[in-house]
Amino acid sequence: MTKKILCFGDSNTWGLNPVTGKRFDENTRWTSLLGKNLGCHFAVIEAGQPNRTLVHNPPFDGVISGVSYLKPYLDKHELNFIIIALGTNDLKKRFNLTPSLIADGLNDLINSIHIYYKQSSILKAPQIIIASPPEIKVTEKYSRIYEDADIKATALSNVFKCVAANNRCAFIDFNAFINITDSDGIHFESNQHLTISFEITQLVQYLFNNC
Repeated sequence: MTKKILCFGDSNTWGLNPVTGKRFDENTRWTSLLGKNLGCHFAVIEAGQPNRTLVHNPPFDGVISGVSYLKPYLDKHELNFIIIALGTNDLKKRFNLTPSLIADGLNDLINSIHIYYKQSSILKAPQIIIASPPEIKVTEKYSRIYEDADIKATALSNVFKCVAANNRCAFIDFNAFINITDSDGIHFESNQHLTISFEITQLVQYLFNNC
């Protein structure tokens, strides 16, 4: 039986190319590569959305916050894994959020998932994997939008790790194996997508074999 993995994240999950501003193709995005790495017994659902947040809805961008848009995926798919890769957009200056408040948003999202599956007598709850976003670099391109976000970002991995542990979720820290470059200071480059796909593949295989 095919195992389904939902990759629920922001523009780095969507695959935004920091050089062109367009989307990387299916041979480059970490989500697509994850599916190729895992093979035919796994189906990866790519659910990245630029500007997606954990806490607030971005102005003018519609209802794309994590809590608001996750449920349709849960309704549609019988999932085995959910990978949550969010938090970077919450660092934007206009939201004025501390790392602790962003972590609260992550905790609320996880609780919403738990409640959803507790209310179902049919569906089995999937394994949740929390991906901590990497530290960012405030470049000239995003200097006004992400003012002081680089300082806050350094604390996100620790608070996200605590949230994951408290909710018995798996945790992967992107800071452990990639460093955001100066291209735009926010988005993954092609070689980083390759590295991320490898690391997440290893984690999913481990979890699947030990569940």
